[in-house]
Amino acid sequence: MRGWRSERGEGIKRLLSLFIPLAFMLMTSSLYLFVEKLFLVRVSPQAMQAAVNAAYVCQIFQTSAIALVMMAQVFVANWSGAQKYKAIGPGVWQYIWFSLLSSCLTIPLSIYAGRQYFQGTEIEQAVRSYFYLLLTMNLFYPLGAALSCYFSGRGKTRLILLTTIGMQLLKIALSYLLIFGAFSLPRLGMVGGALSTVISHLGFCAILFLVFLSAKHREQFDTHRWRFQWRLFKECIHPGFLRALNRFLSFTCWAAIAHLMTIRGGDYALVLSMGGTLFFVLPSLADALCQAQTTVVSQLLGAKKLAELSVASTSGYIVAAGISLLFIVPFLLFPSQTSHLLFPTVMLDEQMIRNIFWGIFSSFALFLIGYVPISFVLACKDMKFSLFMGAFNWVNGYLLMVLFLEVMQISADKFWLALSVMHASIVLFYYIRVRFLTQSLQKQLQFAS
Repeated sequence: MRGWRSERGEGIKRLLSLFIPLAFMLMTSSLYLFVEKLFLVRVSPQAMQAAVNAAYVCQIFQTSAIALVMMAQVFVANWSGAQKYKAIGPGVWQYIWFSLLSSCLTIPLSIYAGRQYFQGTEIEQAVRSYFYLLLTMNLFYPLGAALSCYFSGRGKTRLILLTTIGMQLLKIALSYLLIFGAFSLPRLGMVGGALSTVISHLGFCAILFLVFLSAKHREQFDTHRWRFQWRLFKECIHPGFLRALNRFLSFTCWAAIAHLMTIRGGDYALVLSMGGTLFFVLPSLADALCQAQTTVVSQLLGAKKLAELSVASTSGYIVAAGISLLFIVPFLLFPSQTSHLLFPTVMLDEQMIRNIFWGIFSSFALFLIGYVPISFVLACKDMKFSLFMGAFNWVNGYLLMVLFLEVMQISADKFWLALSVMHASIVLFYYIRVRFLTQSLQKQLQFAS
């Protein structure tokens, strides 16, 4: 027993050593989305609602393109490991070309999706300018991801980290100045928030692009070879297609769920935007846990140390539970104070606020715990099951929320609690899949021996 506890303690330390720096970097990247919404709610609750929903529609295509482009990190790492340095520049350029070409398709599609989503809602007029400005990020987000992968794929993360932190601080400062107006700048409200996003991310891309094209990198990695190469383009883009499709299915499902709330307006739209604002930053902790746990499990699988997988799994669940416990104080013990601090212009009775934060806590805790078995599936490269779950979310997610909202007609403050049922089902399905994969791996290892 003592030996197992020692192994578990070492597993937790190992996981935390990976998780903490990843959480810092990912939370830095997502912090602005959270802070911007807190600025906008001080303009008006409707401004926050409009910004949250605009982000949901934009993310459908933006996250799909980013997911595909992130495969550049794998290619760059492989070329670097094989010492095929001259292949890196032309390869990254194919992802840059994809960013440019895909935006020609995703921007018109996003405009159409936005018109369908916002039609007939209370925020239809207020969201228009903000939404159209954010659509320019259909180009800049995947472009920034492609350039980031050029550096991270070679293990050079310092420039990315420093540039990300610098641009996030610039973005927050610009957002405050442009939203509220200061130093002779006009008060632009929501438009100011969108402009700060575009300006700062354009700066992020410009810095990485200038380094990418510097003389040192041109000589070593042929980064000046910018031509579109169809065969190389297909080779680079094809492996990320299933990953992008999975993101597309997941985010269209979430946008559809959000629309069920937004079209009802009133407290329903307000409750959605309150939880949605928090969920712009909280999932970064889940992403960090997923990446850290995937790394640990992948290393164990590579070393064929299947006996240690149970310790790694237990360590993951303990860390997830520990992270969740950190939010008991603000969400469960002092929900009214937390609500007043974050959303001072929102006026709801104390019981509603308590129900809302109970639901947000439940959804987040189950969302976080779900990434422990998800990381195992990713480490096993079981992309078909991931794609299945992306499609199945329409059943255990969208149809479930239709049942709660339209058939059972739950009140607005119960939304996030009802949503936690969806996250619980996801945990269950991935847990069952992990059990199946573990048994299959053990049989394969026994057969090989």
